[in-house]
Amino acid sequence: MIKQCRWIIVNLHIAKWLKYFNRKWLKVTKNKLRAEEASSSLFFLILLPITVIILFLTFENAQLRRAELDFVRGCENSLDLTLADYDRQLWHEFGLWGVESNLLNQHKNEIEQNFVSDKHNVNIEISTLHSLDETDQLRKQILRHMSVRTPFLLTKEIINRITDVSFLGEQLNNNPVLKTITSKNDLVDPESILNNPDSVQGDLEDLDVEIKQEDQDKLSEMSNTELNALSEAALEILADLTEEAKAMIIPMYESTGNHVPTNPLAPSSLQNIANFSDQFLFNYDIPVFSRLQIQEYMFNYYPMQVTELKVSGNKTQLQTPDGRLHSDLQAAGRKNEVEQIIYNTENPDSAATKAKWSIRGICLTYHLIDNFTNAEKQFHYLLQATGISTAIAAVSLGHVVIDPQSLTYLITLIDSLSQAFADCNQLLAGEEIYFVFGNVEIELNYRDFMRVFALLKKEDNLLAGINNMRKKTIAGSFITAIELNADFHNSSLQLSREFSDYISEQQ
Repeated sequence: MIKQCRWIIVNLHIAKWLKYFNRKWLKVTKNKLRAEEASSSLFFLILLPITVIILFLTFENAQLRRAELDFVRGCENSLDLTLADYDRQLWHEFGLWGVESNLLNQHKNEIEQNFVSDKHNVNIEISTLHSLDETDQLRKQILRHMSVRTPFLLTKEIINRITDVSFLGEQLNNNPVLKTITSKNDLVDPESILNNPDSVQGDLEDLDVEIKQEDQDKLSEMSNTELNALSEAALEILADLTEEAKAMIIPMYESTGNHVPTNPLAPSSLQNIANFSDQFLFNYDIPVFSRLQIQEYMFNYYPMQVTELKVSGNKTQLQTPDGRLHSDLQAAGRKNEVEQIIYNTENPDSAATKAKWSIRGICLTYHLIDNFTNAEKQFHYLLQATGISTAIAAVSLGHVVIDPQSLTYLITLIDSLSQAFADCNQLLAGEEIYFVFGNVEIELNYRDFMRVFALLKKEDNLLAGINNMRKKTIAGSFITAIELNADFHNSSLQLSREFSDYISEQQ
């Protein structure tokens, strides 16, 4: 009983101690929790403003980056829109791309209003990088344009014709008769005959003329003054032929850029025309394919004075790649543009005249060689010269007798000039002419001669002439490559564009 009471008392003491311990532990725990809550509150009070500031800065930076991206897109759109404003007439008439210089910054306000907020200060400026006036830009556009338009067969035909003309040039340059024509030996200047007919005195018995005895007696009784008057009347036949030849040949000297010599009909004077023909037909290099493309562009988009050509027996109207007839372009005021480009002149009539005389100069050289080397023709010319000598002897009552052989050169020259004029007229009518050397027959039309003349011009000069002629139809400066410089916030932007290609962009 006593033991039970003690056990109960011990249990009571233990329960009391546990209760006390629990109260102490709970109090300490509560105090710790209160201290930790205070620390957490202080921590969040310090961290939350910094977190909010970071979030706002991140949002503002995102807005700035988005505005900057919209600005870049707007600038790119502005460049594309500027290129889209290419001149439609320039493309239709000449197949070239270009924007008028006054249209470069027309979309500037739209960028600022639609892509940029008012709070951002921006500066946008589109400037010219390249223009169509630059020969490199024109060359690039022509090659791009003609690369898909120049038919292979046409190019092959051009090469063949140029090769034929090269063969013609070699024949003209290497033929020894050309040296004979331009030398003084065996060929007599007709003006020297007029000045001193006794220097080529012929034999009256060789001519088919009969002088009556009474005329011979009258002749012996004449004074020197009467004899001189009789000689002048007789030589007037030869003087008329000489003046006719002068009128035909003097413009040929002028067309070659040479001064007209004192005696334009002298064999030595013809060296100037011969050298001119050599320059056109011999001293040139076969161009590369790009040069052919540039020339074909010129012949397709710019009219000549001949708008209809006979090729392989059929006459065809010349036209542009898009089907416009050259005759219609010429009727609209675009006259002789190819000739103006080749001869570097802005006068269409003057350019056409220079082209005619250049062709006549080449044809004259060919016919002189052909006529001097053809024995049958020389015999025919000798008969004509004999007739003229006979007429002179008859008019002068036998006082002036000229050796027919001395007049053969003049007759040959006049006939060669007549043939050259006839060839030129045939070419101007759109027909073909034929140059024959042995078994080789070369067919040439007016455009073939223009192709050869164009070969003598430097490519830059040819492109400059094409540009100048284009300005006569469509005036103005056209931009082919543009550059945009812009400032946005603290950043700068630079973009470039050009027709048919993109330039590397730099930011």
